[in-house]
Amino acid sequence: MALEIVESSQIKSAWSIKSTVWVAVVCLVLGISIFAIAYIGMTQNTGIGSFNQPVLNWMISHRNSQITSIMQFVTELANPLTFVILISIIAVLWATIKKVIWRPILLIGSTGAAAILSTVIKSITMNSRPLTENMVAPFEMDYSFPSGHTISVVVFLLVLGYLICSRHSSITRIISWKIVVIIGFVLIAASRLYLGYHWLTDVTASLGLGLVVFAVSIFVDIIVSKYIKD
Repeated sequence: MALEIVESSQIKSAWSIKSTVWVAVVCLVLGISIFAIAYIGMTQNTGIGSFNQPVLNWMISHRNSQITSIMQFVTELANPLTFVILISIIAVLWATIKKVIWRPILLIGSTGAAAILSTVIKSITMNSRPLTENMVAPFEMDYSFPSGHTISVVVFLLVLGYLICSRHSSITRIISWKIVVIIGFVLIAASRLYLGYHWLTDVTASLGLGLVVFAVSIFVDIIVSKYIKD
């Protein structure tokens, strides 16, 4: 009996429409809530916003050359140009090896949409970054809210994992996906805070927006998958 339970838990199967919609709705509601909390904190300096300066001060007080090198490497991986090249390579290899087209397109499209959304919101909120004296060179001088690096990584990992797990699901794959998303978010968010480029509310808002973009991507995938079997 124990063997049967283990085997059945590892059987790969596609998600049902009901399960997929449920995931999207939960992520949408959660994402909007997280973004709202971050936005209120940013504009009113209350709630999570009251931790902006203390978190920055703590990061500055714990800087050393070894950690700085690691954080610079992590944040460079999510550099817009580097990230576009990375995603493009993954998408091309995926489409070529697996002979599919829709999933690579959705991966590129969702990550691109996240970058555009981040840029638009930055231009609307026009929130200032921490002072350059608190940054590790090279300095970043554009607006702060939300973090473009963070939302790009969050959306990429969420959508990539979804496109894999929703078609061929297993407990192991789903758990691994969740762990990778959490580690990816923590690493990129920590690097942006540590280097002094962003406030806590910026990376928190990016997590919320990332979940929203992810939810929309799922809805788009549900609709398109009715016509394209990928």
